[in-house]
Amino acid sequence: MFAAIASGNPLQLSTEVPNSNSLQHTIVLSSTKPKSYSHISLFILPNVTFPPDFAGTVYFKLSPTEEFKLFGYLSAEKPSAIFKVRIPNANNSGAADDGDGLGEIDMEDDISGAGQPACNISEIIIGISIEPKDQALAKLQEIKLQQASGESSSSLVVARASQAGITSPGQLAQIYPILTQQLAAKIVKHAHNYLTGFLDLQGNVPIKAFDAWWNKFKMRLEKDGQFLNEVTED
Repeated sequence: MFAAIASGNPLQLSTEVPNSNSLQHTIVLSSTKPKSYSHISLFILPNVTFPPDFAGTVYFKLSPTEEFKLFGYLSAEKPSAIFKVRIPNANNSGAADDGDGLGEIDMEDDISGAGQPACNISEIIIGISIEPKDQALAKLQEIKLQQASGESSSSLVVARASQAGITSPGQLAQIYPILTQQLAAKIVKHAHNYLTGFLDLQGNVPIKAFDAWWNKFKMRLEKDGQFLNEVTED
């Protein structure tokens, strides 16, 4: 009834879920080439007559053990949708979808800098629930209002961190060791780039220069941590 295509991967057809009152169809996208995931196109198959008074709400999750999160819908008037997957260091310009979705699918903590999947995440699972259109649109509107008030997030990776119960740097390093190493390397390099301007003839740096770097670093991190992506480690 449905099909999906992730950038650089083959088309995947939906599988009907028997005896289900919630998600009637699922699609599993195996991430054999994670770096190629920039957009996912989801659509109703051409030979399917979709009931005009119903909608297929679209959910995503990154592993079988996680809970689905709602991201958009399909209907007779809207037979297709494009969802943007955000991957670090990838050129993901363009709209996340056609304006009816709930944001981009954030895989920032799921792909290592070497282009290999981290934490054994190797697929994206799409769930589709067919329900009365008014009910589906009301559900989407409610989540949009929650997001606007800061009560919920459209990022799958935020939900994953919450479920993992990460409350300390040690737990973060244990669950995401590769990304933690990359983060540490970028912070050290950022400090090195700043402090080299304060070297004396003996190669020493005043402690005041380090304090100044740390204060500036914290302030910039609070405003926008994305600046770390620009720090090269060579």
